[in-house]
Amino acid sequence: MASYNLKYNKDDSVVRHIIIGLLADLNNKLSISRQLTNENRVVVDVPFYYAVSGDENFMRDNFLFSTLNGENCDVDPTKADGNYDRVPRGIVNLTSFAVDPSKLVNKRNLGNYNRLNPEDGTLESYVAEFEMIPVVLGVDVEILVSSQLDLFKVTEAIIKKMYKANSYHVDAGHLEDGTYRISSEYAMPDDYTMERPIEYGFDDKGNHKVTFSLEINSFMPSFDFEEDAYQTLTFTTTDGGNYIGNIEDPNGVLTCGTTSVYYSEDYLKLWQCGGSGSPESGVGSGSPESGWTLTHEGQDAIDEATVTVLTETPTDTIEYERRISKRRKASNRMFTIGNSSLNTINDNEDGKSALGDDYSVTGRDLPFNE
Repeated sequence: MASYNLKYNKDDSVVRHIIIGLLADLNNKLSISRQLTNENRVVVDVPFYYAVSGDENFMRDNFLFSTLNGENCDVDPTKADGNYDRVPRGIVNLTSFAVDPSKLVNKRNLGNYNRLNPEDGTLESYVAEFEMIPVVLGVDVEILVSSQLDLFKVTEAIIKKMYKANSYHVDAGHLEDGTYRISSEYAMPDDYTMERPIEYGFDDKGNHKVTFSLEINSFMPSFDFEEDAYQTLTFTTTDGGNYIGNIEDPNGVLTCGTTSVYYSEDYLKLWQCGGSGSPESGVGSGSPESGWTLTHEGQDAIDEATVTVLTETPTDTIEYERRISKRRKASNRMFTIGNSSLNTINDNEDGKSALGDDYSVTGRDLPFNE
């Protein structure tokens, strides 16, 4: 199975995707430099994690133990027993969530989304009406460092690299409903609180930290997804190898025999396997490779079926469901707007039809597959 069509319970949470996008954006932008020796200067990344515990004590699952019961049961005598918290590191904690009604716009907008086709597993693009609901997420950010110098460097790096406005994009949504791209933005604050420990206790880790708050402005799209419908198809086979059913076109549904005839009772149409002809010329003949061909319609179909397929004895009834998608596919087409060739009135100054009086819109396919 490919990676793009894997499904998880977390896929349809928009808030989770917005928080992950914030963590990824902070991870990519914030780092400090550290001079180890006179010739060696390295870049130290500041990783950011989400505070699953909800308080200032960051609880992380990735602990390194060097005991017999630790990771891989590998005893390393050079390391002490216990867990190691990475420093520097950033901790993001969601504190508030609200809808901003002042930013609501027209809900009748068309947007693109991708959906996994349940029949063949391909990822298809569709369009649907949607409403962008503006939301504001409030988060508290805490960055832990090991020294007062690193505290200064981290604060300076935040101002130099991230002040003032920042934006990022995330892909959210479930494959069975639809996936879409969401834009988010946040602004770095003007005030930063820097804490450095003065008194130490036996259980204190003595971390220096800088804390600040962020407001993430984003959207939660509410798509008007068209639901798929299922049609029950019923076919009756006869002793002559022919079919009687309730669908209009049997191509792609019924197996085409050498001399098979299909009669649609609901649409009053008669089809011949590989047939050639018209309602005036009667039932044609052909090969199964050419598929089903319409030969009679309306009263002509009734008259022809009365003396052929309807005189045969029914032998079996076949029923199955067919998915009928009401979703509107996105089309990769380019449009050209120009003066219509139907407008022959040349009453402007240079004797040519003016754009806006009467114009045509023509489309052409793009040089790549949809």
